[in-house]
Amino acid sequence: MDTVEQNFAIELKHITKTFGPVVANDDISLSVKQGEILALLGENGSGKTTLMNMLSGIYHPDSGTIYVRGERRTIASPHDALSLGIGMIHQHFKLVDVFSATENIALSMGGGEKFDLKKVHDKARAICEKYEFNLDLDQKVYEMSVSQKQTLEIVKVLYRGADILILDEPTAVLTPQETEKLFSVIRNMKADGKAVIIITHKLREIKQSSDYCTIIRRGHYVDTVSVAE
Repeated sequence: MDTVEQNFAIELKHITKTFGPVVANDDISLSVKQGEILALLGENGSGKTTLMNMLSGIYHPDSGTIYVRGERRTIASPHDALSLGIGMIHQHFKLVDVFSATENIALSMGGGEKFDLKKVHDKARAICEKYEFNLDLDQKVYEMSVSQKQTLEIVKVLYRGADILILDEPTAVLTPQETEKLFSVIRNMKADGKAVIIITHKLREIKQSSDYCTIIRRGHYVDTVSVAE
C-alpha cells in the first residue's frame, strides 16, 4: 500500500493516461510540498501538460491516484480542482478582451455568486500588493501586454483561493525582463507557502526558479533531482 506524507501539497501515484493507442503518461509518480517550486521538465510532447491537466480537472487518469494535502481525491472538473485550491495557468488565456482586469476576476467567480466590483477590486489589489504583481486592475484586457494578461490569470486563481499553482510554459511568451519579474513573483508565492509547479522545457530557467526538477521523457518518469545540487 502507498504511504502518503501529510506535508505534501500534491502526490501523484502511478498515473497512466492513454488516448487511443497513444500512452501520454505511463505510470508516473511525483510530489510537491507547500512552499516548494517543482519544475516539470521534458521536450514538447513528453506528456507534461497532459499530466498537469489531470491535476486541474481537464482529463481524468485511466489509473493511478491523486492525493491533495495527504487525502486521496478525485478531480473530475476544473471546478473540483479550484475547490481543492489547485489553479492552472494555461498557455492560452481565458479572458474577455472588452472587460477590465477587475471584471475578469469577478467573472471567474462563476454564476450564482453576487459580487460587488469595488470589493473584488480591493481584494485583488491586496493580492497584487502582497506578491508584487504589476497590474492595473482598471485596464481593459485588449490594452494589456501578454505579460499583463498572464499576471491577470495568476491573480484570478489566487483570488479564488488557490495555494497550489500550475504554470504551463509560462515564459514562452515573455521577454527576458518579464521572465525575471515572473520568477520574482513566484518566489514571493513560495515564501508565502504556496506550492508551484512550472511546466517547462528550458533548463536554464529551472536553475533560476525551482527547488526540484522532475524529468519526463516520452510519457515516462525519468528522475527527480534537487536543482541546487
